[in-house]
Amino acid sequence: MKTIIIACSGGPDSMALLDMMNQKHIYNIVVAHVNYQKRESALRDEEYVKEYCEQNQLLLHVLKPIYDHSDNFQAWARNVRYHFFESLCQQYHCKEIYVAHHMDDHIETYFFQKNRHMLCDAYGLQEKMNRNEYEIVRPLLSYTKKELEQYCIQHHVCYGIDESNLTNDYTRNKIRHSQIDFMTKEDKLKICDQIKVENEALNQKRKEALYFLQSFKVDDLISLSDNWFYLDVYLYQYMNIHLSRKHLLDLCEKLKKDIYLELNEYYLERYQNQLYCGKRKENVYVQLDSLIYQEFDRFKLLDSGKTIEGMKVSENDFPLVIRNVQEKDCIQLRFGTKNIHRFFIDRKIPRHIRQNWLVVENKEKHIIFVPEIGCDVEHFSVNSNLFMIQYNL
Repeated sequence: MKTIIIACSGGPDSMALLDMMNQKHIYNIVVAHVNYQKRESALRDEEYVKEYCEQNQLLLHVLKPIYDHSDNFQAWARNVRYHFFESLCQQYHCKEIYVAHHMDDHIETYFFQKNRHMLCDAYGLQEKMNRNEYEIVRPLLSYTKKELEQYCIQHHVCYGIDESNLTNDYTRNKIRHSQIDFMTKEDKLKICDQIKVENEALNQKRKEALYFLQSFKVDDLISLSDNWFYLDVYLYQYMNIHLSRKHLLDLCEKLKKDIYLELNEYYLERYQNQLYCGKRKENVYVQLDSLIYQEFDRFKLLDSGKTIEGMKVSENDFPLVIRNVQEKDCIQLRFGTKNIHRFFIDRKIPRHIRQNWLVVENKEKHIIFVPEIGCDVEHFSVNSNLFMIQYNL
């Protein structure tokens, strides 16, 4: 039988999910419970989950994390629990994590997204979605919260009520109490149909954007009336996050000319009417105290190679330093001193590649070698003893 992880808080939604899946008798179920120890009734809910698992001979894992206040509680709690679920997937060699989101959660998420004008993969909640190497499964989206509570009562499944959900401390709670609680089942079904229609339109528009992005010039993208949407689709392919519409519009304005921008750990560059995006790399700094031949993360040192890859070094050159090129670095070539960045400009090399370019510096702080340019006049030889190839730019 297939093994699945079921996230169970002890509330009516997740207890109903656990019982429904258990009654199918087609899965090996591993139950995951997180007790944040933030309210007095948390231990009661943990006991409900333990009792159910003991009665039905189900494997149970309980996590009791300590809130470190490094992030807002909701974001921290989400990261903690999904890291826990994924660790159980690894332990039990399974791929699916079942969670108890229901129709009310689906609508609440949709309203939350709309209120904040959020860009997202889909409006509301998806029945199945990938997270890292695993799949989040939500089989209860056709049930309302009241229906799940009624299920627990009819099937004699014990559950607890999280009193924090009764307050308006969080935006989602306000949406639930001011809008969703007053809806009939028919009202909710109409909203679900509306979400489905909007998601179909969103998917179609995203497909059109992806087709456009297969081959485009930045000027063509910027000229579009909804350029911010196309830029979002482009960036999501690399960054896997959605920026705000305001941020995207600002980026579109900046991309009207050649520019290099840093977006947290990513870069975005317009150069020669082309757009480039990727993860920024850490700087390289490797000191060599003697002649060695070795492969590193971004370059390799060899005992043979092409003439342009080689240099002749002696004991007087050590220690050698291999590092990223700097703004004023120059190299003495046979035809004169060459500013290395001038070489980049002549070759029309984008900045995101330039800044990852490496140089070899001897103990006198002289640049003696630059990949694809060659070595300085003092270290040029047909009998080179050190060859360097850089890659992963």
